Amino acid sequence: MRTIVASLVLALLLAALPAAAQWQTVDTFTTKGAHGLIVIPEDWNGSLFIYAHGYSADRRLLQPFPADLAADNFLQKLDLLFQASVLPTLYGYAIATTTFRSVGWYVKDAIKDVENVRRRFVKKYGEPEYTYLWGHSGGSIMTATVIEYFPDTYDGAMPMCGPNAGARRNFNAAFDLRAVYEYVCGDVPGAQFTCGICEGSKRRCLVDGDCPGGRACSAREESPAIEDGLSRQCTKFLLAHPDRFNENPTSPGGGFVDGAATACFGSLTGTPAPTPEQAARKDLFLRASQIPESFIATDLFFASIGMAEVVHVRNKGKHPWGNEDLVYDAPALSAREKSDLNAGIARVREDKSAVAYMKRYYEPRGETTSKVLTIHALDDGLVLPENETKYRQAFEAAGRADQLVQLTTTQGGHCGFIGELFPAITALTAWVEDGEKPSTAALMAACPEPGCHFTTDEPGPWGLKVAEREQRGAPLDSLVCTGLEGDCPAGASCSLSDYSCAAP
Repeated sequence: MRTIVASLVLALLLAALPAAAQWQTVDTFTTKGAHGLIVIPEDWNGSLFIYAHGYSADRRLLQPFPADLAADNFLQKLDLLFQASVLPTLYGYAIATTTFRSVGWYVKDAIKDVENVRRRFVKKYGEPEYTYLWGHSGGSIMTATVIEYFPDTYDGAMPMCGPNAGARRNFNAAFDLRAVYEYVCGDVPGAQFTCGICEGSKRRCLVDGDCPGGRACSAREESPAIEDGLSRQCTKFLLAHPDRFNENPTSPGGGFVDGAATACFGSLTGTPAPTPEQAARKDLFLRASQIPESFIATDLFFASIGMAEVVHVRNKGKHPWGNEDLVYDAPALSAREKSDLNAGIARVREDKSAVAYMKRYYEPRGETTSKVLTIHALDDGLVLPENETKYRQAFEAAGRADQLVQLTTTQGGHCGFIGELFPAITALTAWVEDGEKPSTAALMAACPEPGCHFTTDEPGPWGLKVAEREQRGAPLDSLVCTGLEGDCPAGASCSLSDYSCAAP
């Protein structure tokens, strides 16, 4: 999930840089195919922040960091996904980050890449006094993962706007979205997530220029099974041509997702106005899926290309999502609409090995000694703020609730909170280094409106947005619960003796 840290963060960084110390060390390197960066400021305080970047399916990200990087040029030299990584240098901390060795759902690879960066730092510059890990979006699940894979290594962590209910649950949400989309749009011409086929060959294409020898991109492939996201061949083509998909506003552009969605719903910008049929389909889709209209394209990216990368690249053609016995019960639907949806939606059974993969990479358990501070915007329509509820439950079940402080903001969408980062960094370090546990009230006082939008409001239960489900590879007793509504699959109950779902 490419973080939307665009213009505001640049302005804030530019304003802060003149008062910041210069950098004494810029170390660029490559380990196991992952490109790394270490920066040590002149006023280094002896501690380290490692940054995990957000999701991207764009393989152009996998390139070395510029060796001539400096405090006065990083805004021009660093990809947007990495610009926030240097913020801790403003407070005297060394920083490190890595591209990871792969794109897509990179969690398995990135565990090794983050650890390789940390070990390089220790070997070359010594053991830090304090070590922190932080990240946005996909980097948030990486943060939550690594502090549990290495539970005694990090003193503090800040996973922000992340899918920390776990990969399995969040991709079940993506599949549900895709299933609803197919129910609403499956028969609409041009609304299918498919590639073209070059004339006289099996080569995939989107336009004529993708075909060799002047051949036309004249035919469309058959629609894939929705649980696959895309066909294997179309997935391979799109991942090799990242400029062709529009992941979100920070991506380079392209129309693969927009084209299909526009065919069903009309222009996603509202101009020209949709036809009555398109408007009716969009209305039903939004009420059934419970996503904000402004997130249609981004969410459908994960319900197509994102799902396909998980299936075809990470799981050998197997899928970890399913809805075999699920009852869809979106509150904005009428009783008749619910009945029709549940009767007509595609039903899929998950593959056990793929579910196990997603749980391993990763479903947080709260098993870490780190002090953890999270931030999430309540208007995030991509990574639901309800992820934070399920993340908190993991810490409660592990008996470590006192190690977790969760902050919310009233606005920011997906990772768009900017001013909040500065007081959050100092709050985390004060907690770790001075024992001053943060509170929402203290953060609100330290960073009042209009610079910050912290709130005491909290997200609701995960299960009211995305139905919890028992799956092969995810049995009832592995599903964490604390007695909230929707915590457990329909017909099951929550056993508070061990914080797990159980049969009635």
